[in-house]
Amino acid sequence: MEFLYKFCFGLTTLSGIGLGLFVLYKNPRSRVNVTWALLSLAIAIWSIEVALTLFEPNYEKALLACRISQYAAVFIPVLFTHFCLALLNKPLLESRVAIFGYVFAIGMSGFFLTPWFVPKVSPKLIFLYYVNPGPLHVAFTIQFFALVFYSHWLLFRELHLQSGERQNQIKWVASATIIGYACGSTTFLLAYNVPLNPLPSLFTPVYAMIITYAIVRHHLMDIRIVIKRSVVYSLLIACITATYLVIVLMMEKWFQGVFGYRSIFATVVVAFLIAIFFNPLRTRIQAFVDRALFRATPAELASQRDQLLVEVRKGEQMKAVATLAAGLAHEIKNPLASIKTFTDYLERRYDDPGFREKFHKIVGGEVERINLIVQQLLEFAKPVPPKLAPVEVSKLLDDTLEFLNGELIQRHVEVSRRYEAKPCVLADPQQLKQVFLNLFLNSLQAMDGAPSGHNRTERNPERVPRLRFAPLGASPEPVEGQALSVSRDESKDGAGRLEIHTEVRGAELAVTIADNGSGIPPKDLPHVFEPFYTTKPTGTGLGLAVVHGIVKEHGGRIAVESHPGQGTRITLTLPIAA
Repeated sequence: MEFLYKFCFGLTTLSGIGLGLFVLYKNPRSRVNVTWALLSLAIAIWSIEVALTLFEPNYEKALLACRISQYAAVFIPVLFTHFCLALLNKPLLESRVAIFGYVFAIGMSGFFLTPWFVPKVSPKLIFLYYVNPGPLHVAFTIQFFALVFYSHWLLFRELHLQSGERQNQIKWVASATIIGYACGSTTFLLAYNVPLNPLPSLFTPVYAMIITYAIVRHHLMDIRIVIKRSVVYSLLIACITATYLVIVLMMEKWFQGVFGYRSIFATVVVAFLIAIFFNPLRTRIQAFVDRALFRATPAELASQRDQLLVEVRKGEQMKAVATLAAGLAHEIKNPLASIKTFTDYLERRYDDPGFREKFHKIVGGEVERINLIVQQLLEFAKPVPPKLAPVEVSKLLDDTLEFLNGELIQRHVEVSRRYEAKPCVLADPQQLKQVFLNLFLNSLQAMDGAPSGHNRTERNPERVPRLRFAPLGASPEPVEGQALSVSRDESKDGAGRLEIHTEVRGAELAVTIADNGSGIPPKDLPHVFEPFYTTKPTGTGLGLAVVHGIVKEHGGRIAVESHPGQGTRITLTLPIAA
């Protein structure tokens, strides 16, 4: 029993000091926080001195510890009253009861070391020494209970006038302090020769747990801290388990004292039986904590999580379908409108050669545009699994650049290539070529004055020929690290620059494609890979979405850096083939 008392009173001391310092640290200028810190300090001093009194073999030391503990206890009720007034936003001077409490506590300063307060200590029940009250101690006892009742009367009176979070704060303060005072005040009984062991005083630390919960859950004392509910849950369950073990040990010691057994086997059996008896209580308390923090038990939470995941998947599927359908309808609407307009005039103006030529050009281009939209949509919605094989990325880059050689010369774009390494990656060569082709075309359009923004992959069919018909110029093969050859008479100031760079980063190959084009505005940058998001009048918003899907299918990553007017840098990272 000695260990249990020392442990519990020590826990009261540590929790009081810790909670008081924490509250004071959060707002040292708040009257509520300061009074709570002082109250916690008084409780901590009382608790540790009581523990020293009960089991101190030296009489003089026990008497001194007892007097200090009782003097600290004198300030506990008046500090609590002051705290309640501050919590309720009431001035101290308006309460004559609180003023009297301070006058009484300060007046006791001259008597707490005299026999008028505590004349002596003597053995009582299992304790080596216990307080023997003097005349002033009787007055203190009356003052103690009077102030405690008065303070709680203030709280309950205000409780009915408040609502919401404020009401919850007052409710939890009242609950915590009622438990704390009900447990701690049992130490008065034995002092006045009521032969009852003050076992409930072992549960005094519960008040600190409840106040901590009120701070975390209801922002008591305007303290707002971010603590994961899982952490709070773990701490509360640990406290419940510790309290459960203390109860089991206390009951086992009591049985041992009653029946007088000393066998270790008997001790284990009795402790086991007590644990089984009290387990339903622990289970109920844990279930209460589960519902208080998470509104459900772990089993119910697991079931709700499974149901939520199913609903989320359905919702995401419906959202994707709705997005694709809306984007498809929007993108196809304009080409269909153009086709319908020309077909309406076809019968009347069929004999006009100029009209037929324009009809063939416009309608053919719009049909190609619809075909491109549908093809990209299929690639995005149902991507073909890549046929992986070891491929040299630098060769794919060169092949793609050669394919675009005519457009590079036509747009006066200088290309600089720097391949620091040429390792192979596991990739589908055709899909990876599509990625590089889309990114290069994006850069070309950005440097050609195309509108800045997302998904510049899509091209105007009237301005840029289809890729299968793209002219392949006869310029010489570029040398690594040098610009792609552009004749001096074709060069001009302000020519575009396209830089391609590869390097090995651990087990990955990084491919960087940079241009000095118009760049992407910051508001559009987070959306560059979203389908149907585009700022181009002729764009579908699927180009970079397809690129992102292909890179992801290859187990890689893609990142975009861009600054309006300065250009765009895109980095692909692909795993190197073993």
